[in-house]
Amino acid sequence: MTRTLLLISLAACSACATLPDAPAQRALYVDLRKAVELSNDTGWVVDRVQLEGNAEHAMRSACQVAPFERDDLDAWISGQLALEGGSARDVYLKHGHDLGAASEALALERTRSLLRYAQEHAGEDCPFWLEPDPEFRGVQTDDGRFVALAETFGYGSAVIERGIGGFGGGGGGRLLLARGFGPRITVGVGAEVGGTGAFVKNDDGKRGIDTTFTAGFPVLLRILNYSRIFDLEAAPVLRVDPGNPLPPPGVRVSLGAGLDTLRSSAFMPYGLLWAGYEYHPGFHGNPPDHSIHVGTRVGVDWAP
Repeated sequence: MTRTLLLISLAACSACATLPDAPAQRALYVDLRKAVELSNDTGWVVDRVQLEGNAEHAMRSACQVAPFERDDLDAWISGQLALEGGSARDVYLKHGHDLGAASEALALERTRSLLRYAQEHAGEDCPFWLEPDPEFRGVQTDDGRFVALAETFGYGSAVIERGIGGFGGGGGGRLLLARGFGPRITVGVGAEVGGTGAFVKNDDGKRGIDTTFTAGFPVLLRILNYSRIFDLEAAPVLRVDPGNPLPPPGVRVSLGAGLDTLRSSAFMPYGLLWAGYEYHPGFHGNPPDHSIHVGTRVGVDWAP
């Protein structure tokens, strides 16, 4: 299991680009690049329109970074562009008008354009309460912050019990307390409550709906690549059936992938698709069961 999780982590970060070494420059770059990627997802055609549309978020970060640091970041991005083979247009033409081949160069160019837009307007538009901070950690990540992750979730299930397959589903809500370690890693623990139901055979051999309340205690590793999220999770899970003895806990492991949005004030919404495997041991004559879940999670990252 440890080896599998490590391989998945490496795969999730395989597209992670090099980041600047200087902390404030790194934080500003991640913030600007995230804004660019989200704009790319919705369709970036006219530079002027997109730069103006992202100005509020760009200035919120750029105003907290000293002008010389912004200049150094501009030079760093230009160096990365050189490593990509030049301008996005040059790469596009070199690869036979393949826009996919030029996607990284185009993202770098747009990030640099957003940085230069912020540089040009910083003297006029930066409010007095946003001063350069040499320890700036960014706005759009959890780096160095304790955050709360509040989520709702739902899923459909394929269940195997007594060697017979069935179908079910469930949902609920959960709250995790987490901390960011750098711009790409967030680790959290928390609790969830919900309910589950499965259409399976009962003791008489007839199919019926088996419903229970559930409680879980997830441990989460979140890997971020700008606006992309990859979740690795393990959780002990209790099924609570009122009037019956409390069974031993089962265990669930899951993977998730999705997108987050730009942080507005203290809140950063996100959404994921996830899939997981859950096992519950036998208890009081009931056989063990295995479930495969596929569902969605929608949440908000709150940095107080």
